[in-house]
Amino acid sequence: MAKNSEQNNEPEVKPQNQHQVDSRIAAVRDLIFGENIQQYNTEFADVYDKLKALENQTKQNLAESVINLENKLADLESLMDHKFQDLNEDLDKRLADLDDEKADRRKLGKALEKIALMLQE
Repeated sequence: MAKNSEQNNEPEVKPQNQHQVDSRIAAVRDLIFGENIQQYNTEFADVYDKLKALENQTKQNLAESVINLENKLADLESLMDHKFQDLNEDLDKRLADLDDEKADRRKLGKALEKIALMLQE
């Protein structure tokens, strides 16, 4: 184990030394922050809780917005399909009417030809 410490170039810290280091850090922290450390911790915890609440609310709002947009897109798709179907039906009807008008012209032309032939005879 001593070889490992020498190879890593790290001093070996015993539990007692670790406790001394921790107590020194705590002493420095108390000097810097004083008695207000609990107040700071409470304020940081409150800020963290508010951030989490805002994050959750944002995720919920985003999910609701996505669902709303998907629903609106589905409605728009349905409306467009309905409009295209109506336009196709209208176009088919107009084409049929146009064919009927042409047929009437043909019939009229044939009738006139027959009359012309009868008059020639």
